[in-house]
Amino acid sequence: MPQPLSRLAPRAGYEIGNVGCRTLAQRPQLAILAMEAIAAWSHVENFMLRMYVQMAGGQQADAAAVYLALESNSVKTKAINVLAERKLEPGNLRLLRALIKVAKSAQKERDKLAHWIWGSTPELPDALLLSDPRNQNHAAEEILVYRAEDFEQMRVKFERIAEWSHLFYFILMNHVANRGGRLYEKLCREPEIAEILDRQAQQE
Repeated sequence: MPQPLSRLAPRAGYEIGNVGCRTLAQRPQLAILAMEAIAAWSHVENFMLRMYVQMAGGQQADAAAVYLALESNSVKTKAINVLAERKLEPGNLRLLRALIKVAKSAQKERDKLAHWIWGSTPELPDALLLSDPRNQNHAAEEILVYRAEDFEQMRVKFERIAEWSHLFYFILMNHVANRGGRLYEKLCREPEIAEILDRQAQQE
């Protein structure tokens, strides 16, 4: 888990967002791992699109164009939820909501890679730094330190969510792999999903 720079190297000098400073080129192996995490998240977004298209029931190109025209991820999630409430039976609806909740939590991690400002410090040659652009002063306590294991953990998490999304898409497609509800049961047993489903059941 990324840690604040102030905790790991409180006296470190660092550069954040310097124009012309090729931060990622200074740590090419870490840059590759970071891009692999972002690439893994693109699979999640792709399967979310496929779920939307399937539930929309229209021509793939038209439904995809409408979905992609939505500008924010929150609006896209609302669009999926609206369709799901109209199209899905209660069990699948609860499962989809749990899956979306897991994905939204993970997306916060991905958004840091996509939208925060990159930096580095010579005191930590095995790390890259990320700072929230809203923190204009880039104080050390607000800068997060990312090492190889942090990027790798994100990649694995994102790929797992993409796999779950793919399996749910098979459920929507009435794929033979879901015969007897096998895929449905498999997803419901995943610890992160099961925890959310349990909370949902307690609230109902």
